[in-house]
Formats: sequence, C-alpha cells, structure tokens
Amino acid sequence: MAKQKAITGSADEVGYQLRESYDRLLDSTRKTIDILTFDPWPRTGCTPKEVIWRKNKSKLYRYSGKEPIHRIPVLFTYALINKAYILDLTPGMSMVEYLVNDGFDVYLLEWGDFEWEDRHLTYDDFVYRYIAPAVKRVCQTADSNELSIIGYCMGGTMTAMYASLFPKPTLRNFVLMASPIDFQDSGLTTKWLNTAFGDDVDKIVGTFELIPKEFVDVGLKMLRPVNNFVGTYSRLWKMVDEGKDYYSWKVLNKWVDDNINFPGGAYREWINDLYKQNRLVKGEFYLRGNRIDLGRIESNLLALAGVNDHIVQPRQVNVALDVFASQDKTYYEYPIGHGGLVFGKVAKEQVYPQLSAWLAARSD
Repeated sequence: MAKQKAITGSADEVGYQLRESYDRLLDSTRKTIDILTFDPWPRTGCTPKEVIWRKNKSKLYRYSGKEPIHRIPVLFTYALINKAYILDLTPGMSMVEYLVNDGFDVYLLEWGDFEWEDRHLTYDDFVYRYIAPAVKRVCQTADSNELSIIGYCMGGTMTAMYASLFPKPTLRNFVLMASPIDFQDSGLTTKWLNTAFGDDVDKIVGTFELIPKEFVDVGLKMLRPVNNFVGTYSRLWKMVDEGKDYYSWKVLNKWVDDNINFPGGAYREWINDLYKQNRLVKGEFYLRGNRIDLGRIESNLLALAGVNDHIVQPRQVNVALDVFASQDKTYYEYPIGHGGLVFGKVAKEQVYPQLSAWLAARSD
C-alpha cells in the first residue's frame, strides 16, 4: 500500500481523508491483533532428519536429502538457552537445509528442554558427556576420522573448550558464528551484569537453581527494551498496514520467544568465570582439572560476526584468529545483528554461500 500523502483540500475533503486514515489505522490494528491472537505458529525445523544418538534430553540428528558429496561431516552446536531450529528455521531460510542441498553430511546436537533435575549441569558435563560422545558418533556414522563443527553463539564457545581438550577425532574445520571467546568489555551485556538485576550471580543461582527461561529472556530483551518490547510489534503492524508478507516476522518471533531454562551450574560459570573474570581467553578456565588452552586448537578457522550485534561484539569473536594456533584462518563481518548470521536476506545471500564455499574447499 502506498504511503499516505499530506492531507489537503476543503474542509469536507480533509474530514473524509482523516476518516479514511483513521479507518485504515483501526483496520491494520485489528488485523495485527488477530495475527498475534489467532494465527498458528509457522512450522519450523522442517529438513528431514533422524535421531542417531541420545543423552538425557539431548538428541543428535543426522539430516537427509541430497546424497553427500563432501567427505568431511558437519556438526552444528548452539547456545544452551535457545531452541535448535534457528539453524533450520523454515524451508528456503535454513542454514542446515542449504548445506544439505550443497552436498554436506549434516548433523546437529539438540540440547532438549532442561528441567529441575538438570539444574546442576556445568560445562564439564556438556563438553565431556554431550559434545565429545556426539562427535564420536558423528564420525562413526560418517565413517570418517575428521569432522567440521559450526558453533553458533555459546555453541562455538563450548566447542572451543572441546577442541582444546580432545585432539581426536580430528577437528578439520571450526566455524565460529557470533561466538564469544574474549569476554572483556562486552558492551551492553557487561553493563547489564553490573546492575542489581545481574550482578549477584550466586544469589540468583541460589534462589532459582534452574534459571527460568523467562529470566534469561527478559534480561536479553532489556539490553534493547524499546526495540524488543515495542519495535518488534510496530514492525509487524507496519507490514500489515503496507500489505507486505509477514511470514518471516512470525517465524523469527516464534524462535525469539521460544527459549529454554538455563542449568544453574552452567549459568554460574558462564557469568562468573567467563563474563566477569574472562578466564577462557586468559587460559584460566578448567574442566575436570584440565586447563582450556586455546593455543592447542589447530583447526582451519572461519569466524563470522555481525557489525550490529549487541549481544556478541565482533572483537569478541575475531580474537580467535590471534589466540588459536590455526594456520588457515578467515574472518568475515556482515552489516547485521546477532540473528542475522542465520536468518534474513544477508544470511541467505551472503553468509550461507560463503560458509558453504569455505567448507567445500576444506572438506575433501
């Protein structure tokens, strides 16, 4: 629908135009409310897959589709607080689907929904009891002694811990997507953690034990409250008012609001040891008594970041090029935010093809 023009004319004409604009506003508002109230959630995670391994609530998926043409399998990991389908969002807008169609043998480790009995899980558990066995199962299934891992957000950080500790199976290619390695001066997140809402981590964990998904959701959205609590819905209203397709808004909004609880043990480490004391990049973080030395990581490295990412700043990601021992290392920045690496026009037209091409050149 065309933009409204300035109201001019006689008194009757101005009155008519005002009434027309008012009716349009009411109609667009009614339609927006109907969408939010009655529209079903769109289908997500649609790429065909099978479960090949389970641990607790977690599942390891192998995706099917085009016959793989690349020898090295690809495993996805992601953040503990999110749902996995951000990586396989919807047909035509899915990083998983894109790589499957490009001939990769693709796997994904889904965490599942953490409940009360999972409250004490730490990164020790996730690296040794989840990621390490999943990597072995991927290599067994693919009949390969090497693999590539793509870690999104916290998933990349945990994969760096794993890669430092486990030289076998060989991690041929390591992709960091908006994954923090250096936690010093992390922008808005650091400011939030210095408020009463986020500062006393031990009190928070002691109170909740299993950190509620609502607590994490509100904390992240308060980093940009106007955009998240007002702008999200004003953008939908504008799409409706202008007669544009709003399916992409529904798909992304479903994922943004569909979070999972955060085990208190891991939450304490994430905030105290990493954000507050920056122990990972300093070489002071230990799992089962073993020091995480990022200098042991020799994989081919691809680091991806968004210039406008307010959750993980580019400098927190690209420091990996300096601290890893990788000889083959590449860094790309895009004019997008945190989610823009996996969803949206830039992701589809730039990130997916560049990621696929980089992997393909190193997967045979």
